[in-house]
Amino acid sequence: FRYFYADTEGRLASNNWMERYWQLNSWGYRDREWTPEDWQGKTTVAIVGDSLAAGWGIVDPADRFSDVLANELGSDYAVFNLGVPGSSTPEQLDTLKALPVQPNVVILQYFLNDIDYASLSLGQNLNITDIPPLAQESHLVDFVYARANAGFGQDYWTLHYAAYDNLAVWRVHEGELNAFADYVDRIGARLIVVIFPNLQDPVTSVAYVDRVAQVFEARGVTDILRLYDVAAAWKREDVIVSPRDAHPSVALHHYVGETLYERFFQTTEAPG
Repeated sequence: FRYFYADTEGRLASNNWMERYWQLNSWGYRDREWTPEDWQGKTTVAIVGDSLAAGWGIVDPADRFSDVLANELGSDYAVFNLGVPGSSTPEQLDTLKALPVQPNVVILQYFLNDIDYASLSLGQNLNITDIPPLAQESHLVDFVYARANAGFGQDYWTLHYAAYDNLAVWRVHEGELNAFADYVDRIGARLIVVIFPNLQDPVTSVAYVDRVAQVFEARGVTDILRLYDVAAAWKREDVIVSPRDAHPSVALHHYVGETLYERFFQTTEAPG
């Protein structure tokens, strides 16, 4: 069982999935190899985020929103996918700073667990997963356990919503978001923000998506894509990878990539 079953639940089976589908470039990202010649004379777009940007659960990287956008933009653009699973806003800022080219456009992919780092800085751990020892050793037991505890559970979201409602935690996180935007301003890049809601129950996360968006709007950033409307309108099985993996589906990735292009690039002259 351990040798043939692959899934992205985030437990033992995900190791098989990663061995099959998760290849990193020399920079350490799930992206193509890049040399300076590849972006010379082109408009550069850096996409930073977590496992959603990296394409967790997406077998073919070409189906990620970054690659869909790159395909729409064409050969005059170089689009870097700098997604790092498990990262939060400060780490994503470090990732952006480490890029060997200062991009013309920065797309921040945001998910409603990116407040984790702020919570940890105040001694609050929002990771409630407590996997039984046997499930950590047996692929079959892990398979059964994963199905009984699929996706991001209600307790997970209760804790995360509480973090956004905690004024002390929110102030720290608000500072992280502003620090990210400050850096983008400093390098003279255009900032686009894509905010993913709780994809299992998007309506409950509307207020938190808006709270994050308002931080950027207060700075004059208007290129913001909120995704709770489409997530609420679609059938749940069309929104997420599987009942065991609440990351965005191929269909949602395509929607995001196409919408980014149509809303923020199609009628806008590329920055120099």
